[in-house]
Amino acid sequence: MIRPPPLKLKLDNRFPHPLRTPSKPKSESFVSQLYKASWKNPVIAVAGLNGLRFAFAAVYAIVDDAEAAENLAKVSIALGVMYTIAFIIELYGIIGVSMQRLSLIRVYLYLTFLASLLITSAGVVSGVAYFLLAEELMWECIGLATQGRGYEKSLFRGRPWPGSPYPIGPRDARKQCVYAWVNHSWSQIASVFLFSLIPAIIYYIMVYTYYQQTIDPKHHANLERNQRQPGSATREAGGVYQQVGYSRVSQAAPARDDASASGMTTSRSRAANPPSARLRAGRAQVHAARSVRGVVSTSTSTSSSGSSNPAGKRKFVSRSLQRSHRPPPLMQSPSPLGLSVNLTPGPPTYGPSRVYAAFAAPVASAEYDKFV
Repeated sequence: MIRPPPLKLKLDNRFPHPLRTPSKPKSESFVSQLYKASWKNPVIAVAGLNGLRFAFAAVYAIVDDAEAAENLAKVSIALGVMYTIAFIIELYGIIGVSMQRLSLIRVYLYLTFLASLLITSAGVVSGVAYFLLAEELMWECIGLATQGRGYEKSLFRGRPWPGSPYPIGPRDARKQCVYAWVNHSWSQIASVFLFSLIPAIIYYIMVYTYYQQTIDPKHHANLERNQRQPGSATREAGGVYQQVGYSRVSQAAPARDDASASGMTTSRSRAANPPSARLRAGRAQVHAARSVRGVVSTSTSTSSSGSSNPAGKRKFVSRSLQRSHRPPPLMQSPSPLGLSVNLTPGPPTYGPSRVYAAFAAPVASAEYDKFV
């Protein structure tokens, strides 16, 4: 026989195992720290942004219509409609978030995606109109500057636009408007991304993050635990019982809940909900096994045959030990000298008798019970 090589253990059991040093906890990121805070109030605060944009677009449409700039007026009206829809969605979001209703917040999440598309589209339309309708925009700028009304449109209020409340000459007005349009071109392109696309994406991420907080069971802004119906836990438990086969238990559980809710006592609730057939069958098998073994309690024998055994001892009945599913009976081996008394102190020895099987007798059932 070849001796196998020794085992190569990672740790030697002859010596104590080394203590595990605790690892350094990872520092939380800035995003995870922001996620801990509830985003309810920031979501409500963002709603005023689209309202201001709608107000500016409405003023643009009025000014463009007064200066006979038809194309600019159409663009301003289109922008006003887009910002109006986005503003209505924001008002709906304020109501839904303030009411703390999960269903309203879920609908608000889908509407936020639509509002983000509208805001991005409005920024793109405004940037395209700045270049395609540049000539009409210049005539409008010159007309307002010569009348001293350049401040009426917010686009002409900052430098180098002629937004002064004092009227200027047509030549100076034309020079300032063309110069301002050239210098303002790059900022108009950047505004499509800085004031339309990026804010729309951030706006949608904020609403989506707040929705995740409302359905996160570990977050303090969770709304599912507050809006869970009382009978939902019972229905969930019933579904689990049906999956594992306990159909009667799931049917009896709501009845017991109804009984406890109506003030029914324990005895009445048990009478209304008897044990299942599975439990009764198990009890019947236990009683059948006990009757086969021959062990009958004193109370049972007293009820059947009167007070014949008032001492309260266990009653043994005759039975056979020759059974196929049990080990062979233990025989008390007699002494080879023919003596029936013990010559040495201590309990007798038991073992399967072969030589003196003819002289052996079955062991008492009380002694046999400890081996079964």
